[in-house]
Amino acid sequence: MAIPPTAPAGEGPASWTRKGLAIVALCFAINMADGVDVTILSFIAPRLQAEWGIGSDTMGSLFSAGLIGMAIGGMFIAPLADRLGRRAVILAALALMSLGMLASSFAGSVSFLFAMRVLVGSGIGTVLAAMAALAAESAPPDRRNLAVGVVQAGYPFAAVFTGLIVAKLLPVHGWQAMLLGAAVLTVVLFPAAWFVLPRGRPVASGAAAGGKAPDAGRVSHLFSPELRARTIALWSAVFFGLMVLYFIVSWIPKLSIAAGLSETNGIYAGALYNLGAFVGTMAMSFLALRVPLGRLVPTMLVLAGAAMILFGSVAMPVWLTLVVAFAIGVLLQGGYNGVWPIAAGAYPDALRATGVGWAIGVGRGGAVIGPMLGGYLMAASAPLPILFAAYCVPLVICAGAAFLVERYKM
Repeated sequence: MAIPPTAPAGEGPASWTRKGLAIVALCFAINMADGVDVTILSFIAPRLQAEWGIGSDTMGSLFSAGLIGMAIGGMFIAPLADRLGRRAVILAALALMSLGMLASSFAGSVSFLFAMRVLVGSGIGTVLAAMAALAAESAPPDRRNLAVGVVQAGYPFAAVFTGLIVAKLLPVHGWQAMLLGAAVLTVVLFPAAWFVLPRGRPVASGAAAGGKAPDAGRVSHLFSPELRARTIALWSAVFFGLMVLYFIVSWIPKLSIAAGLSETNGIYAGALYNLGAFVGTMAMSFLALRVPLGRLVPTMLVLAGAAMILFGSVAMPVWLTLVVAFAIGVLLQGGYNGVWPIAAGAYPDALRATGVGWAIGVGRGGAVIGPMLGGYLMAASAPLPILFAAYCVPLVICAGAAFLVERYKM
């Protein structure tokens, strides 16, 4: 369906169209595949460690492999979406994810699994940036935050069911079958993307702040006088936010076991965290229609820090531990996912995939450090209260930086 003629160029449709809704729904589904591909490693981690006889430090490196790939995809592949179009780049990224997940299911060594997780991450980092840009451009201007936020909710939505399924099937079929199933889900999305994604290049003529039309995809424009401050603030928010987020996502089953839960209940805690992440992301998306993201996101992140300290410091019965895990998901990932609508609105159309992609790439530095540092701290037998308190520091920095990005847009 064509964009209504009343919509200004580069600003998206004036109201929702069937094509726009289909694109947002597809992006949600692709982000679900991302959620499966990323979080499944955390759910199979205890079993993988036991079978291969590897420590928490080595497992932390495997968690970080996918994040290194995301940095590569976000910084070097995703910017091509501003030059070649969203469709071609998203299809290529889905192919990378499918190949990497399929090969991972046959891994027989840490080094091979590490390499395949890098490949999977390259595809995920690419689609995260391209989908944020595409969802924003397919929605009416006053619904862009909602569209980008809803797309982000696909990740935790899938992670919930990943945890529940793995908890039931892992003891019977083993971790290799879990990775193979994730590969099949990713492959299935390729034909859907082929038919739904719009052809051609949707952007190239958007004007940057100040009225200048940048060359699509040029990184140097992110540091123009009009955009420099918001770029630095955005990179800080993503870096420190992902440092905390991926520590929690990667290690929450293990942390829950350390807090006194069984292996199965530890996996359920991870699933409840991701259910909370879905609920929190959807709540954030709709609240953003009424509450400025510059206030909403920092508030949720600060409350997430309080919930993390409670989880790590207070002895609780199983049911209450699971409830707090859910609350951390609502506040932490729900709040952090508000950074992506902020990012999508921080740049003009012709720089959107580049701006979001480079934020993803830089942020993956924090995502690599987060789980790896957590692995070393746990290997050193750091007490849980100190472990969680340490991660509250970057969380507060993320909250302040997100506030600044919105302030610099004014």
